[in-house]
Amino acid sequence: MKEDVTFVLPRSGQILRGQRTPVGVGTPTLCLHGWLDNCASFGPLFERAADLNLTAVDLPGHGLSDPIRSATCLDLDYVAVILELAHEQGWDRFHLIGHSMGGSLATLVAGLHPEKVSRLVLIDSIGPPSATAEQARISVAHYLHAYLNGKANPTYRTRDQAIEVRARLAGILTTTADLLVERDLSEVPGGYSWNHDPRLKYPIIRAFTEEQVLACLRAITAPTLLITAGRGPLVEESHPGRIAAVPDLRQVTLPGGHHLHMENAAQVAAVIRRFLT
Repeated sequence: MKEDVTFVLPRSGQILRGQRTPVGVGTPTLCLHGWLDNCASFGPLFERAADLNLTAVDLPGHGLSDPIRSATCLDLDYVAVILELAHEQGWDRFHLIGHSMGGSLATLVAGLHPEKVSRLVLIDSIGPPSATAEQARISVAHYLHAYLNGKANPTYRTRDQAIEVRARLAGILTTTADLLVERDLSEVPGGYSWNHDPRLKYPIIRAFTEEQVLACLRAITAPTLLITAGRGPLVEESHPGRIAAVPDLRQVTLPGGHHLHMENAAQVAAVIRRFLT
């Protein structure tokens, strides 16, 4: 059970579109999806938690929302939009659920404004990518090269072809890709093309050092649930230190791959429900 919603944000000039549960009982819970996904990724959770006060948005440049109003699409641009959304909705305190890139953004929101986040759920993600000073310089150079020379999104002859491409790109089931494509594909001359901002496929700008990421993690005061995927655990060298940095974190590993909240929805939803309620 869900209903479509539109949010107009006057400060950033953005329009965000998304979905929410119609009941709206309890603490507002904002769901943030992963890279190239959209709010449909939380559809399976909505089906199993329709009594909770859940809102999922297409982040800027994804799904049906406006592109981010910045040339560089930095994480902090997204964080500002998320905080403006909460402000405009009058959410003094709210829960956050974030998957992948959405988990990185949720980490930053909870670390930069810990007084606003009452509970934090991270799905196969903990903090944004970090870099040394030289790695950061190179990432900006690569992004700007793509920005000046980038191409429009490709066109596919059929919807099924686009679904197959999306499934291969993310390593997900075609049924999962079908859910995500519903908000991210439009008919164009010659076939179908993506709605998402083509800049999302440019090299990522790594704007944070690892110490800066750890400072955000240490500042989180919300009880935190980290759900990791059994088939794709967080294995980067930085992850153990990040997990240890969060003051009140509980970790659960469940069967599935990176999109386990869609492909193992029953178990993930049950764990989240217990944590939030």
